[in-house]
Amino acid sequence: MLNWWLATISLGGFLVISIGLVLYTLKSSVCSDDAYRVDPLPNDDTESKE
Repeated sequence: MLNWWLATISLGGFLVISIGLVLYTLKSSVCSDDAYRVDPLPNDDTESKE
C-alpha cells in the first residue's frame, strides 16, 4: 500500500514540475513587447478622423 502512495506522490510531483517547466519556457520565450510593435495602440488622432 505504501508503494502505491509513493508512486502516486512521485508521479504527481513529476507532473507539477513538468507543467511548471513548460509554463516557464513559454513565459521566457514570449516577449510582450512584440505585441506593441505588431499591433500598436491607436492614437487619438486616428480615431477622430474616422
